[in-house]
Amino acid sequence: MNDRGDPMVGDLFERHPVQFGLRGDLYLWQALRSEFAGTPVPSSWFELRRIVIEAVERIIGQPLNAHADPVSVYVAEFDPGSGMSAGQVHMAWWVNTGIPILLDHFEAARAGTAARRGSGPAGSKPGSAR
Repeated sequence: MNDRGDPMVGDLFERHPVQFGLRGDLYLWQALRSEFAGTPVPSSWFELRRIVIEAVERIIGQPLNAHADPVSVYVAEFDPGSGMSAGQVHMAWWVNTGIPILLDHFEAARAGTAARRGSGPAGSKPGSAR
């Protein structure tokens, strides 16, 4: 959050997944968290998805493709020097798991913000009967 309490895209990366695809995925998650630390959360998940995909593609140096061959891309900055898949980013994991997790974090944050402001789904107040 910024000084005014507005959520930032980087906040969506605060809670990371329990499991990643390959060793480089954690480093990409952390890089994206840093990159988006000062970026306000967009109004739609379509826009969030677009900016995250653009950032991932810029960082890994190629289009994000779940059906790529090979299935991973090596990013030297993400290689700590140990492990078989060190520095490898698993593209299918990002398409099928990583980005959907972020979109889920986005929706949860939006729901939490709406609840704190006193307006839930369809303008109802939390706890009110329909």
